[in-house]
Amino acid sequence: MDTTNQLQLEQQLREARQAEIERRVAAHNLEVDQVTSGAARRTTLGLAPAKRPLDFLAVGDSWFEYPLNDDGFYLPFYNAAIVGDSQLQAMGNPQPLVLNYAVHGQATTTVLSWENQQRILQALTDRSTHRWSNGTTADGILVSAGGDDIVGGQFAIYLDYHGGGLNAARFQGVLASVQASYMDLFALRDIAAAELKVDPAKIPIIGHCYDYAVPDGRPAGVGLLTFGPWLKPPLDFCGYGYDPDGLKIVKDAIDSFNKLLNDLATDKTTLAGKTTNNFILVNTIGTLTRNATRPNGWANEIHPYTGGFNALANRFLAALQKHFPGRI
Repeated sequence: MDTTNQLQLEQQLREARQAEIERRVAAHNLEVDQVTSGAARRTTLGLAPAKRPLDFLAVGDSWFEYPLNDDGFYLPFYNAAIVGDSQLQAMGNPQPLVLNYAVHGQATTTVLSWENQQRILQALTDRSTHRWSNGTTADGILVSAGGDDIVGGQFAIYLDYHGGGLNAARFQGVLASVQASYMDLFALRDIAAAELKVDPAKIPIIGHCYDYAVPDGRPAGVGLLTFGPWLKPPLDFCGYGYDPDGLKIVKDAIDSFNKLLNDLATDKTTLAGKTTNNFILVNTIGTLTRNATRPNGWANEIHPYTGGFNALANRFLAALQKHFPGRI
């Protein structure tokens, strides 16, 4: 593909993504309007007010936006991932609302690009374009990010050749970048809270630590439309097989990533001048089984089947019920 065609394709993808985000914003605003009008009708009729649904902004990657079904077919406007309409948004009492800004394939450095930060800040603070069920802003920010910084062709950077496995020192480099992105999200949330004159604690950030993926070479998708594999090729290049070396290397990577996020959740690392990140870590490790068996196995190297996403969504539900008792 020549440079001109490449630039045209990239522009078309950007426009398509922007159109999809605008569609999601419009759909979310409509849901909020329905909640608001329903509450007004109950007041007019003298009925007791219904519970207000929690309302979240979601950002991140394919664990929040996965447009493939269990047979690998791409389905426009379908989302089998954790925050999908038939997943987290169909759970709890009342069921939460989610404005989903996630796009599959995004590394944290893309999730927190200046353009995306601008969109996030506008979503949280601009009441003329984004409506929320509490009338002010999101009740929290759900985040799924970090996996795409690690997996893919660049995974080879973090492996010793022909023995030694994951190079801990080099791997700390990518973890430092992921940490910087998360801390930037914390800072952006604080800016939004200050602009709205609300306590940042009223806008918690809730993330997760993925699970032990399977480097077996299976891509996502079918036919000519495939994505990946993300793990087996770099492992093969560096001289590692699937079992036991590949499985152990992936486990070590996830455990290191989990420790990083746990340190942020327990405030061992905070922004300068802050005592807390107001970050909640949902422990998703051990939710999935390390095989290709439905429902809770892996549909490909780094994504579960719909049933697995459902199990992960239940982990989020439990965490949200703990943080927002009686509200979901």
